[in-house]
Amino acid sequence: MRLFAMTLLFLMHGHCAAQSESLAACLDKLAADSRFALIAGKLSLGMAANAKPAMLDDSSTANNKERPLIAEWAAARAECLKADSKFGNETYRAPMQTFGIDAEHKVMAAAVELYDQKISFGEFNRRREAVAEELRGKAVELNRRIRQQSVAFEQADQQARERDQMQRELDEAAWQATMARQQAERAQEAAARRGVRPNAPYGVRPYQRAPGFAARNCFRFGDRIACTGW
Repeated sequence: MRLFAMTLLFLMHGHCAAQSESLAACLDKLAADSRFALIAGKLSLGMAANAKPAMLDDSSTANNKERPLIAEWAAARAECLKADSKFGNETYRAPMQTFGIDAEHKVMAAAVELYDQKISFGEFNRRREAVAEELRGKAVELNRRIRQQSVAFEQADQQARERDQMQRELDEAAWQATMARQQAERAQEAAARRGVRPNAPYGVRPYQRAPGFAARNCFRFGDRIACTGW
């Protein structure tokens, strides 16, 4: 179960990355679209918010020629976002996809203010840079949590394997003890049937007293000795 959860976690992350790449590819096509050539020098039209210093310092607001292009560019971005949003729903959506959609919503809200001439091009670009920075921070935090969960899953699996190994060793020791006890019981039963004291060394006979011998008494008669026994 833990292995399945860990696998699912990485699959979700990979699926989310694939979707983000799909959204990026769609948005990057806008950067090369000739329709937006007039505002290409004032806005970063693609996925990345890589505004040049001059773009960040631009204090001008959109003129009447630029405003329709901003609206058309925003509508094209909305179509890219709509295509990406079809994956998942509000109940479930991969985390990075949710972060990306939220970021695009903030960019679109800023684009509305740019179109309405409420903010300058420079302010729009700065807001977009802040949104991109926030998105990067969320991605880093998500990756950190994924790594932590991966480590936790691996540790749990290792502990489970160690418990299984310990249980197998306990079962083996219990089985060997049972076999040894049964073998000892069978040996005692067999010894009882033969009338031999269990555990007695093979071939030992009951103690028998050694035959006695008569005391030997000898007597000297000068140079001659006479004995009454052997």
